[in-house]
Amino acid sequence: MFRRFTASAMVVAAGIGGGLIAPSAAHAQDYGPNTCRQGYVWRLARPSDLVCVTPQTRTDTANENALAPRQTLPNRFCKQGYVWRVAWGPDDLTCVTPQARTQAQYDNSQADDRRLAVRLWTNSVNGTLKVSGDHFNVNGQVRIVVSGAVNKSWTVTATKHSGYAGGSFGFIPGFTQACPPGNPNAEIRAVDLTSGRSTISVPFVYCIRYDE
Repeated sequence: MFRRFTASAMVVAAGIGGGLIAPSAAHAQDYGPNTCRQGYVWRLARPSDLVCVTPQTRTDTANENALAPRQTLPNRFCKQGYVWRVAWGPDDLTCVTPQARTQAQYDNSQADDRRLAVRLWTNSVNGTLKVSGDHFNVNGQVRIVVSGAVNKSWTVTATKHSGYAGGSFGFIPGFTQACPPGNPNAEIRAVDLTSGRSTISVPFVYCIRYDE
């Protein structure tokens, strides 16, 4: 017989292929969900441009902004050999080289993957809790922390998996048997140890045998 309080201490690290479901929203810390993963910074083509790019690309973007006036005609069209950058949309009429516009479009396509949004969600695998996450630093360590009815923690590594942004993981805490339904009595969250950013806490049912 089982009671909802604590769980087996056994830990099983599971692959992403175990069936992830839609994640929850991230808890904003540091610079919020637009914080960049390690190795990236905000592009700042304008003050509100928070697309994550390499430091070199941000330097190049600042140089493009400085050079734009001499590459722009009085009617705001570009001089021969230059095109509008359109980094943040059609109203970005900064005149740059075609290569710079291609770079801006590529960086836009990679924006979500480079954000350190740190997301965590749970689902059931054969009646057993599974914890999954994405938007962590790639190949970085993630601390899984349980609090409430019991306090436990485990460390996993977030790696690249197709279809999931940034570093991601799937983790099964190792229940001995499916828990009976009931009100959540514990919470679980994940901390990106490289940055210190934490996900929201997700409630769930934690249980243990009490007839032993």
